[in-house]
Amino acid sequence: MATQALVPIVTSNLNELISARLKDYIVQNGLRAGDKLPTEEKLSQSLGVSRTAVREALRSMEAVGLVEARQGYGRVVCDFNFKAILGNLSYGLVFLSQDILQITDIRKALDAYFIEAAVHNLTAAEIAELSRLVDSMEKRVEAGLDITDDDYKFHRLLYERSCNPLALQLFEITWTVRLNAYDRDVALREAPPGTAHEHAGILEAIIQRDVEAARRLILAHHWNTEQRFRQRVAEVVQREQKEGNGHEAK
Repeated sequence: MATQALVPIVTSNLNELISARLKDYIVQNGLRAGDKLPTEEKLSQSLGVSRTAVREALRSMEAVGLVEARQGYGRVVCDFNFKAILGNLSYGLVFLSQDILQITDIRKALDAYFIEAAVHNLTAAEIAELSRLVDSMEKRVEAGLDITDDDYKFHRLLYERSCNPLALQLFEITWTVRLNAYDRDVALREAPPGTAHEHAGILEAIIQRDVEAARRLILAHHWNTEQRFRQRVAEVVQREQKEGNGHEAK
């Protein structure tokens, strides 16, 4: 396979432009995870920029998981995943806003689609684990305790059995964003009414291998949680408006 040449950079926004050229180079040359990149010196010569500029761009690509440095070997292309992006995304959406509701919409769409694969792929042992988690939720709700961990494990197992690694990573993103929402302690400290019962219903549909019932129940479960977030969004917006009016009055 003929190697595509790198085009020298003549403009000033070096970091972004070098990164863009390197990504083009990776794609155009069909590089895959584990394939080695040219050395900093060769990249510097090809692009017509300093090694320092190349190094900075490579580090920015490392930060988002596009490439990695291997000691004694050099830099290689990484297999794409959302792990490096997850922290920045959850930080960027740390304040509860309409963004959280948009994330919820994405999560609902994912659940509605991937529940079918999960229903078909779950083993008897995994269904038993879901049952254990539902029992734990019910007991914790009765005791007035938080069920977040059980809730997370329940839904994560469903995504694991969707057998789609990217879907699992998207689930992790939506979950982390939700937990990093503004006032999350207030929004999540107490489970919405019927949460444990909703999970029990989803589990029963899974046991019956009834995809449509499982889909309908999991969407109803989302509706319950979504209404709680909508209430929190409205409260936050109202409070911010009052605070803004107070500052204007002064």
